[in-house]
Order: sequence, then C-alpha cells, then structure tokens
Amino acid sequence: MSNRILLGLDNGNKCTKTSEGYISESGFTKFDYEPISTNNLLVYEGKFYSIGSNRLCVQMDKTVNQDAFILSLPAIADAIDSAGVEGDVDVIIGVGLPIVNYGIFKKKFREYFLRQNIEFNFNKKDYKVDIVNCKVYPQGYASLITVFNNYRNILCNIIDIGGYTVDIFRVENGIIDTKSCYSLPDGIITLIANVQQELLKMNIRLTEGQVQDIIAGKEPVIFEADVKEIVEAIAKEYTENILAKIQEYGFEFRNATVFTGGGSILLQKYIEESSRVKYADFLDQFANARGYKILLEQELRR
Repeated sequence: MSNRILLGLDNGNKCTKTSEGYISESGFTKFDYEPISTNNLLVYEGKFYSIGSNRLCVQMDKTVNQDAFILSLPAIADAIDSAGVEGDVDVIIGVGLPIVNYGIFKKKFREYFLRQNIEFNFNKKDYKVDIVNCKVYPQGYASLITVFNNYRNILCNIIDIGGYTVDIFRVENGIIDTKSCYSLPDGIITLIANVQQELLKMNIRLTEGQVQDIIAGKEPVIFEADVKEIVEAIAKEYTENILAKIQEYGFEFRNATVFTGGGSILLQKYIEESSRVKYADFLDQFANARGYKILLEQELRR
C-alpha cells in the first residue's frame, strides 16, 4: 500500500504556497536541456523547469494549460520530504478558488489535478505520486477557518488581497453572505506595475522583488532616498483607493475586518495607518493553504 499525504495547496497568481510552509514565485523558465543552474530544477516529461525564476502571466482559468500543475509538483515534493515518506505516494490535495467564480470552475479545477502515475525529479530526487483525490474550497473563507472560533458569533469582513484580485465578502455567524461576494481586479501585481511605470519616467528599472522589498520597509541599498519615498507614496495611495472601493460596495469598517493573502501582509503598515479601518486582523500568507488542509481533514473524517 502506498504512503499517503494530505496537502493544502494555494495556486496564487503571484506565489504558490502550501499548508506545510513551502512558497515559490508562480513561474518558471522552461528548457529542452539541463540548464547551468540546477537549483530548484524540476524535470518532468523530458523537460527542465527552473522553478520560481520568473512570474508567469496571470491566468484566471488555470486549467487551460499545464502551468499550475507544473508549479504544484515542487510543492508536493516538499510535502513528501516534510512527511518523511518514500516510494510511491498517494496525494490528496485541497485547493481553492475565488468565491466569485468558485461555482463556475470548481469541478473543472478538481479534475485538472486528478492524475495517476506522475513521475518527476526535483532537486535531483525522484518522486512517483498519484493524486487520488482533490477537494476545492473558497479562498478567503479558508483563511478564516484558521481563526474561526474568534469570529464564529459576529459579523466580519474578509478581504483577500492576492496577486491579481482583491476578493471581498462578509461572514456572519460563520456563514458567508453570498450577496456580498465581489472580486476587484486590483491585486498587488497592479500596484507593482504602477510603481515600475512611475520609476521608468526617471529611467529607473526595478524588479518586482525590489519593489516589494521597498513596500515592505526594507531599505533600498543602491537607490536614492527619493525612490523609496515615491514607492511608499504610491503604495499608500493604492491602499486608500482599495479601501475606498470596498466601502463603495457597502462594507462597514467599524465591523471586524480580517485581511488575508500575501498582498495584505505586504500592505499591513499602510492599512493600519489608514483612518478608514477601525479593527483589523492580519493572517499570514499561508492561511488559505492551511485552511484548505483543515477543511480537507474535516471532510475526510465524515
């Protein structure tokens, strides 16, 4: 009988994350032959993939190609190593979709991952797995599951700032208000692009990573002080605009607001400084993935 692992897998447009703490940029560089650097190198079906080397384009429907599946293989390898299992492994994964298109893509996304006899090599180690089951859950709500007892008897806002979208909805007494579900195409990738465009006017070209570091409060070591000021000003304006849009959709920030997603962590300073938000709780960037695993475990126990 094969070993079995359960894994929460967050296939974000910006980063791929798991319930076990694995994270990588959602991208790769593909080679027909083994590249010079073998760090984070995936070999699958005769092709070589340098994982996390660059972010791929945003994909709302991730089932249209193999990209999300390929990015999931190193995450599965990490989970297998963390569990200390060897040989053939049965994998059961919990994944997520934005609430606004959850019903549309749920069945399709589940079937996308169900595969047998998957053989691959990651970081010079061979793996053979069957993905025997996959459950799909609403992202954002999955994050809330990790702190559910704190909010089970009240009304709260959930704001999930991801790479491409900002997903918002309300939960009252533990139940999603389906009429309050919205998705805004204003994720953190938009902010980073705005910063890069503004700095290009000064003939300064920053990578996404450099922009993120400055927004996160890390000191830029090779740029003038005014670059940091420009980036922070754009980040502050972006945050205020997002919060204003959310209010326009009828959300009351006097209610408790739970911020989740990697974008929320990146913008935590600016959100906390805003006079709009009265009470904010910030969940880390792995909260959705951990929530998927919790929901998966609960479902399998029934």
